[in-house]
Amino acid sequence: MSYLAFALKYRPRNFEEVVGQHHVVTSLRNAIAKERVHHAYLFGGPRGVGKTSLARIFAKSLNCFEGPTIHPCQKCPSCQEISRGTSLDIIEIDGASNRGIDEVRALRESVKLSPAQGRYKIYIIDEVHMLTQEAFNALLKTLEEPPLHVKFIFATTNPQRVLPTILSRCQKFQFNLLPVENIVQKLKKIVSSENLPIEESLLYAIGRAAGGSIRDAESLLDQISPVVLQDGQVADTLSFLGIIDEVTLNDALKYIVEKDLTSILDLIDAIVKGGKDVGVFLVSLIEHSRSLLLAKVSIKGFREIIDISPQTKDSILKLSDLIPTSEVLRVIDLLIEARWLSHKLNTVRIPLELALIKFAYQDKKEIPIEKRGEENKSFGSQKDSVHPPKHAIDEDNFDMEDFELEKEDFDEENIDIDETEEKPQSDNALLAEVQAKWEEILAGMQKARAALASHLSFSQPFSSQGNLVTIAFANKEAFHKEIVENSKNLEFIESIISHVMNRKVGIKFILTDDITTPSSINTEENKKSLEPKGKEDNAENSEQHNEFINQLLDKFGGRLHTDET
Repeated sequence: MSYLAFALKYRPRNFEEVVGQHHVVTSLRNAIAKERVHHAYLFGGPRGVGKTSLARIFAKSLNCFEGPTIHPCQKCPSCQEISRGTSLDIIEIDGASNRGIDEVRALRESVKLSPAQGRYKIYIIDEVHMLTQEAFNALLKTLEEPPLHVKFIFATTNPQRVLPTILSRCQKFQFNLLPVENIVQKLKKIVSSENLPIEESLLYAIGRAAGGSIRDAESLLDQISPVVLQDGQVADTLSFLGIIDEVTLNDALKYIVEKDLTSILDLIDAIVKGGKDVGVFLVSLIEHSRSLLLAKVSIKGFREIIDISPQTKDSILKLSDLIPTSEVLRVIDLLIEARWLSHKLNTVRIPLELALIKFAYQDKKEIPIEKRGEENKSFGSQKDSVHPPKHAIDEDNFDMEDFELEKEDFDEENIDIDETEEKPQSDNALLAEVQAKWEEILAGMQKARAALASHLSFSQPFSSQGNLVTIAFANKEAFHKEIVENSKNLEFIESIISHVMNRKVGIKFILTDDITTPSSINTEENKKSLEPKGKEDNAENSEQHNEFINQLLDKFGGRLHTDET
C-alpha cells in the first residue's frame, strides 16, 4: 500500500471529526436537519482550516442514500465514492487553473444534466476568487436561477475579491484560524494512532508553528515522523523544523527575570551555533513574555491561555512571583524595540543582546554611558571641573603635541576663573556680557581651531538664563549648527567662553527666524575663511580655507600649520 500523507489520511469524514469551526458546522447541520439547504454557499478563510474538507462532508450528507442526514453512513456507494474522490455527482474545480469564460461555459452546460446516482449534483469550486470577471458574469445567471438538483459550494482565501453580485447570491461562512489547543488535540490522536514517541511540549511547539492551520500542523508532524522513528529517538526535531521549543523559552525567561546576563547570552550563542533562526527566537520570546505579563495582571486570563503547555504555565506562574509588572513591561518594550532595530540593521543578534544588557544593567550603580556624556556637557554638575579650559582642551579635544597648541593661545591674559559659588542670575543678565566679548571669544577660538570658529561665526548670542547662554543660528544655517553641536565641539566652545567670561558657562544652540545674517563679530582671519576664494588665491591659501579641510579639522580637533617662506 502506498504511503498516504497525514493531512490526507486523517482528513475528517463527518461533522464530528471537524476540528474547530463550530459555528459553521452547527449552521450546516441545522440546515440539513430542517431541510433548509441553500443552493449556493461561500466558505471563506485562511488556508488549511478545513474549507474543502467541510464542503465534501456537506456534500456527503446531502447525497447519502440514507439522507439527507447529519450522520452520513460512510457505507453506501455515494459516501464511499465521495471519500475516494471518484463520485460523478461531486465535481471539484480548481478556480486558479480553470478561471476563464470557456471553462464556465462548459460548467453551465453540464449543470443541465441530472445527477448520475445521487440526489444532487454539487459543484465545489476552490479558490473561486481567481475566476476572471467575464467568468463570474457567465456564472451569474446560473447561480441566480440554478436547477433544483444543483448545489454550489465556493471556497476562497480572499472572499473580498469575489464580485459583490456573486456574494449576494450565496450564504457566506467565515472560517477562523484554529487555537493551538485544538490543533494539539488532533495531533495527539495522530501520534497515538501512529505510535510516535513525541512529547506533549513538542506538539505544542508544532501547533504554534502551524499558525492556526491544521493542515500545516499535520504536515509538520508528518515531516518529523521519520526522524522520531529512527532508533526510537527524538533527534533535535525542533532544529529540523526551525522551531524554538518551550524548554528553551522557559530557560530564557528565567534568565531574564533573574538578570543572569551570562546565561542568557550563552543561550543566544547556542541558538546561533545550532543554526536556529534568532529572529524566530526573538518573536517567540516576545510572545512568552506576554504570557508572563498576563500571569502578573490577570491570573484568570493567564489560565485561559491555550497556546502553551500546562508545564510551561506552571513555570511562568513561579517566575511571575519574582518580578514586578513594571519590569515585565520594560522587557517587552526592549524586545519589541530590538525587533524593530533588527529590520534596520539587517541583524537580529546585536539588537537582542543590547536589549537584554540594558535590562540587566538598569539597576546597576555605574553611570550609563549616555548619562556620563550629559554630565560632561554641564560644568555645574562636576565640582572638580572648575578649570574647564585646561581639562577640556588639553585632554579631551586634541593632542597638544601633535597639533602644537601653545598654552598662551588660551591664557594670553593669564585670567584665573573665579571658583566661588555664584548666585543664579536673572534672565538675559549674562547675555549682554557675552555679546560684548563675542569678538574676543571668536578670536580665542580662531587661534586654536579656525574651522570651528568659521562655523560659529554664523551665529550670535540670543538669550541667557542663569549661566546658560543660548546661541542662535538662522534656519538656513542648520549645517553650521550641526557641526558645532558635536559633543567634542560643544565642550570646546563652552571651555573658551568660560575662559573669556571668567566663570563657568553652559551653552545650547537653536535655529530661529529672528536672526537673518551671520554675526558681524569676526576676527580678520575668520572673515577671510568665510570669503569666497578667487582665482588669484595661491594653492596654499586655497587648501587652508577649503571647506573639506575645515571639516577634517573639526573632526579631529586640530589646526593647520604652514611653513613660513
